[in-house]
Amino acid sequence: MSSVPPSLPKRVRAVLGRLLRSERGVVTIELAIIVPLILFVMLGFCEIYLYMRANSMVQQAAFTLGDSLGQTPTVIDDASTSNANNLGAMWNAAVMLSAPIALQKSGAVYITSICDGTTTPCGTDKPVQYSMASGVAKIWWQQGAPWNASGLGSHVASGNLLPATWPFRNGDSAIVVEVMYQYDPFAILRQFWGAAPGVQTLYQRIYVLPRSGQPLKLVASS
Repeated sequence: MSSVPPSLPKRVRAVLGRLLRSERGVVTIELAIIVPLILFVMLGFCEIYLYMRANSMVQQAAFTLGDSLGQTPTVIDDASTSNANNLGAMWNAAVMLSAPIALQKSGAVYITSICDGTTTPCGTDKPVQYSMASGVAKIWWQQGAPWNASGLGSHVASGNLLPATWPFRNGDSAIVVEVMYQYDPFAILRQFWGAAPGVQTLYQRIYVLPRSGQPLKLVASS
């Protein structure tokens, strides 16, 4: 332990000497510095886990819902869950698949059916003859969950329906599933760190080829 400089006044040297000899004072200072740092690191790990879990749930909901729609030839425009092919059942499935995050409160789900614009009318009949000629991707219909959060709109537009590398040929079709979630990455730390970054939107888009070979149809409920 460092000694007190002899050039200091006697009273000051006495006070400093007592502080330097006090083990309790050193321990108290160490605890005052280390404990908050440990708590901050632990909260940081907790936030990282919650973020990874939320992102994983968004991906899981999109992939599973897309796989299910790829095996479904027809979707019924009905908000109820009485039929597995109802839109209401699809929205409910997305909520269950994304649990425990509150997708129905702070998220959004969109389903887009894409057909070939070179067929007439688009999406209703098979082409007279399939070929390797390039098709024209066109939105046949698009639906969003009735509880979609404000500000979370579909990113699927006429200019970016499919990836540039997607081989969309004459008579082809596709399904696009979008799942979004507004996540607050520092909800806990913000109580101690007021300048923490705010809410960000987790987004996952899945492209699926209908197994029937035909565009996914949307029919009115009977």
